[in-house]
Amino acid sequence: MSSTIRFDGISSGLDTTSIINALLTSYQQPITQLQQQQSQIQTQQSIWQELGNRLNSLLSTTQSLLQRATVIGYTVQPSDSTPPFTATAGPSATPGTYSILINQLATSTVARSSGPMAADIDPTALLKNDAFRTAVTAGTFTINGVSISVNPNTDTLNDVINRINSSGAGVTASLVTVDGRSRLALTATTPGGPIQLGSGGDTSNFLSATSLLAAPRSGDTITGTRSLVAVRTDLPLAQASFATPITSPGTLTINGVQIAYDPTSDTLGTIINKINASTANVIASYDTQTDRLTLTSRTTGSQQISLSDTGNLLAALNINPSAQQLGQNAVYSLDGGTTWQYSTSNTINDAIPGVSLTLTRTTSTPYTFSIAPNADNAVAAVKQFVDQFNSVLSYLDQQTAYNADTKQAGPLLGDSGALMLEATLRRLVTSPATNVSGPFKSLADIGISFGPVGSAVGTTNQLQLDESKLRAALATNPNAVFELFGATSRATLSTPGDIANAYGSPTGITASGHYVITSDGAGHFTAQFYDASNTLRSTRTETLAPGATSSTLIPGMIVTAASSFTGAQSQITVNYQSGVFSSLAQYLQSTVGPSGMIATRGDSYQQQLRDINDQILVYQDRLNQRREQLIQQFAQLEALLAEMMQQSAQLGMQIPSFLGAGQAASSSNASGS
Repeated sequence: MSSTIRFDGISSGLDTTSIINALLTSYQQPITQLQQQQSQIQTQQSIWQELGNRLNSLLSTTQSLLQRATVIGYTVQPSDSTPPFTATAGPSATPGTYSILINQLATSTVARSSGPMAADIDPTALLKNDAFRTAVTAGTFTINGVSISVNPNTDTLNDVINRINSSGAGVTASLVTVDGRSRLALTATTPGGPIQLGSGGDTSNFLSATSLLAAPRSGDTITGTRSLVAVRTDLPLAQASFATPITSPGTLTINGVQIAYDPTSDTLGTIINKINASTANVIASYDTQTDRLTLTSRTTGSQQISLSDTGNLLAALNINPSAQQLGQNAVYSLDGGTTWQYSTSNTINDAIPGVSLTLTRTTSTPYTFSIAPNADNAVAAVKQFVDQFNSVLSYLDQQTAYNADTKQAGPLLGDSGALMLEATLRRLVTSPATNVSGPFKSLADIGISFGPVGSAVGTTNQLQLDESKLRAALATNPNAVFELFGATSRATLSTPGDIANAYGSPTGITASGHYVITSDGAGHFTAQFYDASNTLRSTRTETLAPGATSSTLIPGMIVTAASSFTGAQSQITVNYQSGVFSSLAQYLQSTVGPSGMIATRGDSYQQQLRDINDQILVYQDRLNQRREQLIQQFAQLEALLAEMMQQSAQLGMQIPSFLGAGQAASSSNASGS
């Protein structure tokens, strides 16, 4: 559109904007039609995007049913509500009744400080300079109602003890040694005498700083519950009050993992964090009550924790590498104690095939439990598949439907791709599996169908599940159900030759037959697949080094070349099989894949939208040009009308003077005559 400021017909009085818009209607029609077409394509594009999302969800649920663990399930059933273990059973478990006698649980090896790490209190030092667990504050504290003052800037611990003893409070204060470190004790001066500590008016924390305030009374004495001092975990190691000072950097090695430390910057807290964040496989913890560090192996069993130090950190921690409490192994029996089994872990995966047991307590008698089939996971997965499959069908039906009452057609009515997609999905879930050996040949055999034979018209549009029939099939032959779902081709290396080994399931073939792999003895291999009628179906070539493996010579299989080549021919026999969900998953993968129907439709719609947008720009440019032409023409008309109106006005002004002059001339002529 032009940016020129315009005014409707000032001179003519015409609504030129409306006139121009009306004249441009024919130019606007192609743009309007293209915009409508664009909107329709965008609608179809969004429909296919949503369809792709639903197909991806369907693929996910289908792939879940191709997992053996989903279809074949077992559960461990304890004989009471307090089993001595937790347990899970996998698809390879064997149903039956078992018992277990647990004589001993596995524990972890522990290396801990042999005593407190901090230096003991110095009762002759000023309180402010001593390494109390909690710094003593100035003020007063009360014993048996007697107020006693304390000032950490001027008092030593001996000063406070003497002040208590001379206060007349009825107690005697003294230092006692517990676990190698000093604690403060208060003893009643008379047997059975009171020892009442603290009051609401206390202004010093002395009683809590010495761990007396909440300590229990034993006879006539109350002793602090903790030593007066402890290592400071928040100060650098060199300032943390260790009994054995740490003065130089070093490297602590735990189970081969090196942890460097610097006493001027590292604290005990950072050392603990370094250990726990490392791969040393131990857990470091600090006990504030006992002022000890503990290293606990993350694994159980009797293995020792390997410890070494280039400095003296271990010595300061009071940890002797050779004095560890070794963990013990789990000891259990599956035959009532006749034969004992041992494990470094409480989680045992090899006692009963397909079952994982985690022992939680010992037992004095054998504990009985059973392993029974469990179809719940499989049924839930099938229900999810049925729901997602029906979601796709419902969406397709909705988008391709025609409503005769409203005369409204779905956006994909008559779309061949959508119709083919729906037909293929229905065909794949109703077709039998290929070459399966079990009793179940189709999904209908286990209760998955579009309804029983003879169902009323209109009731077979949705996939249905007969849950009781499915559960019965899973109970009687779960392996056959899994084969129906996920059977894949089986291949056997029948003639080794220059191929020494091959395993896997070949993909991309749809018939039984055999691969002939020829070798020229120099590492050049050609794999040719022949079907049962000996018709060549495919050929691939590849170069392999002696002993090398390949996953591309035969797609879906890993083949290993011999250690040396002789030019001998190899043969792989293929028994083609395909489960119902194997075929469905393959189709869905090709449909939603990078070059599948969903992607190509999206690319096509995107290209159409670009083309239409280019056309709209062309028509819009023509429209703008024509608009400018009309605006200029009407502007010229207005200018012409304005000029004519101006000339008319001037003539109008001159006419009276012309008329006056004429009248004067007439009067003069009359007088002369």
